[in-house]
Amino acid sequence: MKLLQSIRNTFLAGLIVFVPLVATVYVLWFGFDFLDSLLRPILVHLLGRYIPGSGFAAMLLLIFALGALARLTLGKRIVAALEQAIMRIPLVKTVYATVKHASEALIDNRTSSFKGVVLVEYPRRGCYVIGFTTGAKIGEVQEKIKDRMINVFIPTAPNPTSGMVIVVPEDEVIPLDMSVEDGLKLIVSGGFVRK
Repeated sequence: MKLLQSIRNTFLAGLIVFVPLVATVYVLWFGFDFLDSLLRPILVHLLGRYIPGSGFAAMLLLIFALGALARLTLGKRIVAALEQAIMRIPLVKTVYATVKHASEALIDNRTSSFKGVVLVEYPRRGCYVIGFTTGAKIGEVQEKIKDRMINVFIPTAPNPTSGMVIVVPEDEVIPLDMSVEDGLKLIVSGGFVRK
């Protein structure tokens, strides 16, 4: 009996190491393959054959070039003109604006839209969800409601880029001491990571 228990415990210990390793490798491989495939047809046409990783390298160079362009005065004007053109296309402007704001919130630490981690009683009394207060002004909403209101973004696990924004009276929000980064880790892990 003890031998079976020992085999079981050893197998579970191996599984605990194996699953996150495989999941990480899979996600990284999927991301690499996806980025590598974006420019693959163009590079195959230019080079005459496929070189593994060339699409990924070209994508990194393209991102770096766009970043360098966006930091120059002329580049800022070009990017602004391009964004204005995109914002005139009905469906495209909604997708572009949403993805841009989400990217800025999650990528740029200097101008993070998340200000703090909070608990909000939701979806019913006695149940709480973790949310992030945002720096966005709520203007008209605040004018129509007498209580002081704040925006709270409630992310979905394990993908914190999706979720919903709820407007909550400030006195019904419970601030937490954890950092935004720790809050995001908790959401992505589905609650398994502890601060």
